[in-house]
Amino acid sequence: MATINFSANGYNGEVLEDFLVYTAQGNETYEEGLIHIVPGIQKKKTLPHIQLGAIIQDNKPTPTSTQGGPGLNGENTYNISERYLEPQDFMVYIEFNPRDFEEYWKPFQPEGKLVFRELDPKVQATMAHLLLDKKDAYIGQSIWCSRKGGINAAYVSDDAENITLGGSCDAGPMKYFDGAVMRVINNVQAALAANPTDDEKNEVASGKIIVAGNTPLSTGAQIQAALYAMWRKAPKRVRKSRKYRFVMPEEMWDVLDSYWSDKDVKYADDTEENKKRFKGKRISTINDLPENTIFLGKFTSGEDSCLWMGVDYATDQDSLVVAPLQNNSELYFFQMRMKVDVNFALPGEIVVWTTYHKNILALSATTASVAQGANTTVTVSASTGQCSVASSQAKLTASINEGTITIAAAADCPTGTHTVTVTDSTGDTATIEVTVS
Repeated sequence: MATINFSANGYNGEVLEDFLVYTAQGNETYEEGLIHIVPGIQKKKTLPHIQLGAIIQDNKPTPTSTQGGPGLNGENTYNISERYLEPQDFMVYIEFNPRDFEEYWKPFQPEGKLVFRELDPKVQATMAHLLLDKKDAYIGQSIWCSRKGGINAAYVSDDAENITLGGSCDAGPMKYFDGAVMRVINNVQAALAANPTDDEKNEVASGKIIVAGNTPLSTGAQIQAALYAMWRKAPKRVRKSRKYRFVMPEEMWDVLDSYWSDKDVKYADDTEENKKRFKGKRISTINDLPENTIFLGKFTSGEDSCLWMGVDYATDQDSLVVAPLQNNSELYFFQMRMKVDVNFALPGEIVVWTTYHKNILALSATTASVAQGANTTVTVSASTGQCSVASSQAKLTASINEGTITIAAAADCPTGTHTVTVTDSTGDTATIEVTVS
């Protein structure tokens, strides 16, 4: 999708042609046609979504504004919501001295006086191949597993071996934008919010992602059952689309493929791989998707795709500068500057099975009563890591042991309502309003 900009280099002929072919977008997600890429986003791109409520009603000889106006349940109302692509900055920068390789690599041994030697274009291409391959692997994995801000202990997978959202891959930290799995969690949390913020209301207004299941899938039978569950949950209006497809990790497909091949009535003989299809829909397999996570949606490279990626310029993904560090130096450098973001365009058409979720701090009760000189208990029913407690009243003490909060009022504790605050290791808080009598 992009061209390469070279600075102060002698690329020509076969070397340049080889390089340009190689550096066409190389991550798996793009190669499989699963994502639509939007170039030219310097700050923000809005993905508008509009939906019309119910419009059919009883016939009236002379309709009035009462019949034409909005109803209590969204009738006659155009609901407009927005989703955004806001590419975030990051870069690749490497300095190296070609002379460090002279002993090992013949192309680093050009003829001529040392001060006039230049780095062989073929050597530049070879080293840049490695850099771009690493970059492609990073983008491919970040599309699914990145989390803006990096690791947060609240976002976990029930599979302990799964990659941590916002963690590091071989190429670096995946912390610059929210990837697809994180977008799923954000959407689910917004839908569950008891008192949603404006951002959460907007997130849900454009559609709620359908979560078909959240348990680990270790056998072929379990994976097949998960596919059935996802298919049954899929909106019927999009099931017939030829672009609707499943996306799963390569390792999960291997388990499912073996399961199908081991059946008495086989879909393929043992020397052939089974067709990557289920209910007539294509199954795309990629290594970048974390285990125990399956998507079902309209994944394409066109504007009708449910998964979009925004970049700054059409060339920023592969705009690579290769140049001497300075005129009086032997050092060279590689540099790339990138801006990337990922989001869903139509979340209401997406079905997901994933073990990833956000741990929520929850208590068995948010109010309690206790008499002076007595105590009471409240249980932490869900949390992330260890919890601490604090009381707003010195004469009302609170302590926690193995998830049980003990609240004790001294004999001279002032009567009335006081607050006990519970905080877990992620910084999430919950309060207990304690009435002392």
